[in-house]
Amino acid sequence: MTRIVSLAIAVATAVAGILAPVRLASADDVIVGVSWRHFQEERWRIDERGIKDELAVAGEQYKYISADAQSDPQKQLTDLEGLVARGAQVLIVLAQDSNAVMPGIERAKAEGIPIIAYDVPIDDPDVLFLSFDNVAVGRLMAEAMVAVKPEGKWAIIKGDAQMPIVDLFFSGQWQVVEPLVAGGAIEIVAEQNVENWKPDVAQTTMDQILTANNNQVDAVLTMNDGMAGGVVAALTSQGMEGIPVSGQDGDVAALNRIAKGHQTVSVWKNSYELGRAAARAAVALAGGADMLSVDGAAPYETPSGATQAALLLEPIKVTRDNLNLVIDANWIDKEALCQGVTENVPPACQ
Repeated sequence: MTRIVSLAIAVATAVAGILAPVRLASADDVIVGVSWRHFQEERWRIDERGIKDELAVAGEQYKYISADAQSDPQKQLTDLEGLVARGAQVLIVLAQDSNAVMPGIERAKAEGIPIIAYDVPIDDPDVLFLSFDNVAVGRLMAEAMVAVKPEGKWAIIKGDAQMPIVDLFFSGQWQVVEPLVAGGAIEIVAEQNVENWKPDVAQTTMDQILTANNNQVDAVLTMNDGMAGGVVAALTSQGMEGIPVSGQDGDVAALNRIAKGHQTVSVWKNSYELGRAAARAAVALAGGADMLSVDGAAPYETPSGATQAALLLEPIKVTRDNLNLVIDANWIDKEALCQGVTENVPPACQ
């Protein structure tokens, strides 16, 4: 499976956008190529650190190369070609668009390269899906919100409509919220998707929702921490900071907002551990392991009804009452968590 990559190919593909330094692979190298959809969010750098650290533990023969698609599906296809040309023997793919990436997946499969769909599902039975239990992520978000605001006018801010993972998150949220909507306790006054999960777009969207509803919004069910930052900024501009807002990822800024009382919950997906799990799976697949034999993998039904191997980690709901968890895990230090916290101080900041 190991290939010798020529200098000519390495130089050519570097021009195509490969981020890692151009180098020649030795016969003993095992090259793990990672295609990131973008690096706009804090969490992907944490994931990357987990991958790199675990590969270092596995041995010096395991080499990391990567490419940043910069939220461009077409660039991601070019990136995948470049990673393969540089000798990647396993690909970890965080898809920008799960459908648009398929030609690149098919070309890699044709060369016998195992593929790990990282965090974002790719509907292909020959791909190992590695993520968190994303239905549980949505459910935990909604449970925390309902615990503090089981009635009133709610807005829902979703991620990019082109990403299938949004449907998984929402199905979990709706398991909790729908009975309260059906019973009349909760009224959904707005439901909007945000392109590329952009915080600034989320802020503008929330501004528009507040205007349309004369600021009569009691809670905002938001799908991730980046967008929650935009939502809280819009609320703050109207003097409404402190109404329930959800998120996920355990971003440092979001955890600080929870400590301040400006965000209710972040579903913490320890992305460092997810990165480590991806690296371990990549090592196993590079060694010839079957996808279902990867430690922790189990059959998983894709949206099309196909069965693929999947490894799903459990998320954790973080609220003001258990912020100590992220400190104890060295995810954030107390100083960063508690910066600017002066009122209604949570236990972790006392």
